[in-house]
Amino acid sequence: MPPSGSASSLKQGRALRRAALWVTALAALLSSGDALAACQPPEDEQTSSKIEVRVDAVRSASGSVVAVLYGDNPDDFLKKGKHLDKMFEPAQEGLVSVCLIAPSPGTYAVAVYHDENGNEKFDKTWIGLPDEGYGISNNPTILLSAPAFDEAKFEALEGSTVIEINVSY
Repeated sequence: MPPSGSASSLKQGRALRRAALWVTALAALLSSGDALAACQPPEDEQTSSKIEVRVDAVRSASGSVVAVLYGDNPDDFLKKGKHLDKMFEPAQEGLVSVCLIAPSPGTYAVAVYHDENGNEKFDKTWIGLPDEGYGISNNPTILLSAPAFDEAKFEALEGSTVIEINVSY
């Protein structure tokens, strides 16, 4: 048995303390239910805004819930490759929170989808209709075409903003 204070027991003690800190931090995050606590802008982005997207009515725990942030240019809205931020969060039935980072306070729009099959794409039917659950900021009525940017836009404040989006299947 190594003597008290040996290098081996010191390393073991540090590892246990480090593990305890991680468990404590994770438990605090999970119990708070606040996705914004884990939502941190990059260090060089001091003017960033945190946007917590609360996605409601997710029907299963399969795949991921994806949130996509678009800027204030209406021509970029819902266009592939024109987003400012995109985050994947493991799906769960009911409510899922996804955190996005906007470069600054301002006008934005968010689209979400439930990627149930986990292929990291928004699947559509052969006639171009959504084949997975989806939603848009402000929850506009969607009939036969995608909503306009003006129907989906919202103001992100300095600091934190919370928006709620219902998923339609």
